[in-house]
Amino acid sequence: MTETSQTLQPQFKMPQMPSQVYSCFVINRTEHPIECIVHYVGRPGEDKFNEDVHVTILANDEKFFPRRLFQPDLPDSYCKWVKIITCIKVTKHDGKVLEAYDPFDNVHYPIRNWEFHVCEQGAILSKPPTRPANLLKYEGLDEYER
Repeated sequence: MTETSQTLQPQFKMPQMPSQVYSCFVINRTEHPIECIVHYVGRPGEDKFNEDVHVTILANDEKFFPRRLFQPDLPDSYCKWVKIITCIKVTKHDGKVLEAYDPFDNVHYPIRNWEFHVCEQGAILSKPPTRPANLLKYEGLDEYER
């Protein structure tokens, strides 16, 4: 094979996996309670499946934000979709607002149980899970998913 014929052949390239977070822990590493909003997005381009979850996380505590499923095409289809976490917004006791947006640092593939650490200083830290990734794998599944 000549050099010219090799360069004309298309090269197959695997598509990149989406760097999506489906569930997460927000860990408050401060000495004060924080107000936290986690934004879930359903189907891209449609706001009706989006959801914001508001919670207060006490000092040196954490909150788990589980995977959220939805069925957009009922009754025509019983297919379930999973919502994607796209924003973490934290308000500290002094009124300072911290935000982290998708794509999150260090996320390279779809994952559950990601961790977001809120510290006294700096931004929200995006970290891989420190507990087994499948710890909550079967939480909230119906008989079709098990």
